[in-house]
Amino acid sequence: MPLMSGPPRTIRVFIASPGDLAVERRTFKDTIDELNKGFGRGADVEFIPLGWEDALSEVGRRPQSVINADVDSCDVFVLVMWRRWGQKAPDANPLTSYTEEEFYRALTRFERDGAPTLFVFFKHIDPGQMADAGPQLQKVLDFRRKLEKSRKVIYREFKIDGEFKIEIDRHLCAFAKGETQSPDKDRRVPLLPDSVLEEIEKAKSEVRKALERAEKAERQAKDAQARADAAERVAEAKAAKAQLALAERAAKAALEGKIEEARQDFAKALDGTTELQALFRGFEFFKRIGELDEAERLLRRWLALSGPNAQTVDTAAAYGNLGNVLETRGDLDGAEAMYRKSLAIEEKLGRLEGMAKQYGNLGVVLATRGDLGGAEAMCRRSLEINEKLGRLEGMAKQYGNLGNVLKTRGDLDGAEAMYRTALEINEKLGRLEGMAIHYGNLGTLLEQRGHQEIAREHWIKARDLYERLGAKHRVEQVQGWLDGLDP
Repeated sequence: MPLMSGPPRTIRVFIASPGDLAVERRTFKDTIDELNKGFGRGADVEFIPLGWEDALSEVGRRPQSVINADVDSCDVFVLVMWRRWGQKAPDANPLTSYTEEEFYRALTRFERDGAPTLFVFFKHIDPGQMADAGPQLQKVLDFRRKLEKSRKVIYREFKIDGEFKIEIDRHLCAFAKGETQSPDKDRRVPLLPDSVLEEIEKAKSEVRKALERAEKAERQAKDAQARADAAERVAEAKAAKAQLALAERAAKAALEGKIEEARQDFAKALDGTTELQALFRGFEFFKRIGELDEAERLLRRWLALSGPNAQTVDTAAAYGNLGNVLETRGDLDGAEAMYRKSLAIEEKLGRLEGMAKQYGNLGVVLATRGDLGGAEAMCRRSLEINEKLGRLEGMAKQYGNLGNVLKTRGDLDGAEAMYRTALEINEKLGRLEGMAIHYGNLGTLLEQRGHQEIAREHWIKARDLYERLGAKHRVEQVQGWLDGLDP
């Protein structure tokens, strides 16, 4: 007699959000329905949505006591925030909104019982809005910083409804399979180079001198117009000083891996600034966290300030960095145009370091297009200049680029030699990211040659280095390679 199968395992999922996320709440319910029809049937799981029907409008919501009962019985608690903090909760003092009450009720239960699992999602907010946040948005921003500092809850950001759907699907499937990541392992890494504070200090010194000159001119002014002009320069210098102080604070937060703190401080520091050093650091930060729209916006402002037709280091740097952003987006034509503009200025100025950088950038673009001859020529010109200047980091980068070109050509011996040279230099410099990249490259090459065990050793080293760096997407990528090897 066949065995009767039991009912599916139920997973109760509660969603909490203020009233500005009605679309996301509907998406949550639709995603639950799709999961139950697909993944749920295969995994013998049924997701039960809770709370989703309550906030299409905050008018006429169910009594909070009924909602709290759902919070107390859920297996997963999902909080979604954007620009609003939520409906005031006069009966929940010291908490200030019902959404906040629901979150802290779930968190208290988690800390006591180990359940529910909490996922928090923030809809993207433009830095310009952060710089001039009203009372509701400021509470959301303060909450984000508090979450990051506590490290008790995993949180993610999304821009559009489709991204939110993917996140809900991914996290609920992971929960059902028992693969939810601990927040303690969700490590942050420095998001700016260590030299950033030194460079900001130089800019601060220049601003202090400018302020001293302006104040002296104001004191010595002999007529009303001269005094007015000097007063304007004093005001500009003071504003630049304040913006650099904010940029310094943001940079320190970025170096400590405090993404939310750095994001919000940079937004304030960069609001209306004409200080190129602050714009550059802001660009670097936003590019590294993947906010390419904001990174490009800052570069466009930088280019307008430095002068798009100026033959200066600042304009060359702006074009080069715009090329990086466009290349990251996959716009190879736009990237090449920017790199060539930057290179033309660097060649006119005779700046070898800048020339080497742009030759290397053009080499990568040409290699991506399949122009291996052109790519190799560019990378070798860059390598030659870096060797002349003794710039080890630049040399390592070009050895790696040349290794990629030779590997694509099928010259595995030549590629391996290049990768090993790049790895040796990165080990000498202690550059963990470079070491990880080239252990990964060597592993791929060795696996292609059929040396699976040696490839495994290299990939394990790459994975472990990426784990130290906190580069989770890279860890997952390399682990995927390892999982694909024969047992």
